[in-house]
Amino acid sequence: MDGTYHLLSRPPDADLGVRRRVFAIGKFDGLHIAHQAVLGRAVSVAEGTGADPCLFTFTPHPTWALSGDPAYERLLTPLGERARAARAYGMRDVFVAQFDEIFRQQTAEEFVETYLLPLRASHLVVGYDFRFGRRGAYGPDDLTRIGHELGITVDTIAHVDFADAPVSSSAIRSHLAAGQVASATAMLGRPYRLRGNVVEGDGRGRMIDFPTANLVLTDPFVLPRLGVYAVQCGVRGASVRAMMNVGRRPTVYSSGDLTIEAHLLNFAEDLYGCEMTVDLLSYIREERRFSDLDALRAQLFKDRATAARWPAPPEQDHKK
Repeated sequence: MDGTYHLLSRPPDADLGVRRRVFAIGKFDGLHIAHQAVLGRAVSVAEGTGADPCLFTFTPHPTWALSGDPAYERLLTPLGERARAARAYGMRDVFVAQFDEIFRQQTAEEFVETYLLPLRASHLVVGYDFRFGRRGAYGPDDLTRIGHELGITVDTIAHVDFADAPVSSSAIRSHLAAGQVASATAMLGRPYRLRGNVVEGDGRGRMIDFPTANLVLTDPFVLPRLGVYAVQCGVRGASVRAMMNVGRRPTVYSSGDLTIEAHLLNFAEDLYGCEMTVDLLSYIREERRFSDLDALRAQLFKDRATAARWPAPPEQDHKK
């Protein structure tokens, strides 16, 4: 699935204003089930009006831009991943506005007139908690008011709940940080996915019969709790069960760098230089220091058996 997107100038290039569009607008970090409700409504309206359903989102993450919180330098769905997921949920195209000082100081009218009118917006869909403009002063009611004046209709989508609380990107981050993979998966509507390139490691895994694919992430993804996971890897067009360690390998190094390593089950091809996706299925255990490599090896056999037994996830396109 295509991970490209349009990074917009101010105003957008004139050649982008050719087709009528229905926009789903928001941060959409994670594209979780509440976001999917917004996108689903945009697709439905577009199908009924002959317009293109499109995503309108922002970079960098507004929380990081406004507060400098380093946690938000990492994303559940960096832009390329967000574009891939958006297209999987029916978006024809993805447009990204720079969330800079000028953008966040604009009025509601300026936002619509500078971006949405040139892109030929005919209908907008936002979540109930969508805020924009200086100090977040504007929301869905402002879009509805301005849209009425300009012939643009607006839908506001109510919250979607999980465990008696609204689904949110921050909740998913918290569950991943706690190793609560099942609840994160439920809120996302799919397994949480990392993406990276396989690079050469130090070969220590192979020495104890557990060769690993060492992953360098393509983008600054949110990392789950350190530990061992059952995962499903997508590489070279194949979907392969694996176990993954996110951590510092304390049995081998007293103060090692953070690494992401996957041991693929029943798969022996050379993967150096390949791009690989990793879908989290289950948290197996915390990372810990073993007395020696033999003890580590014995535990890894148990971990591998646990990973192999975990039920297969709903089929996803690992070529995306």
